[in-house]
Amino acid sequence: MSPTEAIPLLIVVLLVISIGGGDVQEMSVTFQGATDVDSLADVHVVAGGTTTVPGNATVVGDIYVIGGTAAIDGTVDGDVTLLDGNLSINGGATVTGTLQTYSGSAAISPDASVGRVSQFEAPTPSSSPAQRIGAFLLQFLVLGALGWWLVERHPLLFENVGAAITEHALVSSVVGGLGATTLLVLFVYMAFTLILLPVAIVGLFAEFLIVLYGQAVFGYLIGTRLPIERDGVATLAGIAVFLLAFELFGFVPYLGGIAQLAVAVVGFGAVLNTYFGLQRFEPITIPGGT
Repeated sequence: MSPTEAIPLLIVVLLVISIGGGDVQEMSVTFQGATDVDSLADVHVVAGGTTTVPGNATVVGDIYVIGGTAAIDGTVDGDVTLLDGNLSINGGATVTGTLQTYSGSAAISPDASVGRVSQFEAPTPSSSPAQRIGAFLLQFLVLGALGWWLVERHPLLFENVGAAITEHALVSSVVGGLGATTLLVLFVYMAFTLILLPVAIVGLFAEFLIVLYGQAVFGYLIGTRLPIERDGVATLAGIAVFLLAFELFGFVPYLGGIAQLAVAVVGFGAVLNTYFGLQRFEPITIPGGT
């Protein structure tokens, strides 16, 4: 597993560490190759390759397995969490803390000693109409409140971002794709130090808010084409239409997901190009060009 492929699960690890509230100062990650460890950072993440705790070793720290293979022959004074990949705790091995499994393959020898074993049972997803309608209404309330407030108080913000979407969709998509990916990678690598973990979490949340901002602008653009005079009401109606169309895209295999991603990327790029709507985007022109 490459560092880029590991990013989603690394984010999960960082969130789990943050929620746990432990005193973590250092984290290490292995992505490939065969590695024997006789000492650990506060947290060690196995993202690829094979990591082994030898039979004569006692390591202090927590181990997260998100890919590759982890083999424990010695003693781990801490917790072991399996999010994906393979984990084997062999005969004579000891894990003093909790073994938590979410996904992947875990093999525990009867001769191994584990403080506590906990297996996550995913709740059975429900597709009841009431829950789907409730989720849709929640999305509508959040985006609708944001859209109505901005269009009533600061309409120029939506006008600038909307112009970047409609007039410069290609540029916005390129900037959005590069910007979102770069920021995501940056925040994850910042979180590797753990000292910057709070900054990384705030940054990831900010990315999510930018996506919501872009979606609200798409709703605003749809609202401007509806036969409704009041801008705030038109924006609310446009957001409702946008969310409904966005949900319907999800029912179309492959192409629907691509369309949803394209909308999010273009909106993200338009928000960045206009400095969150504070400035109208004008592409750079080359002197003497046509």
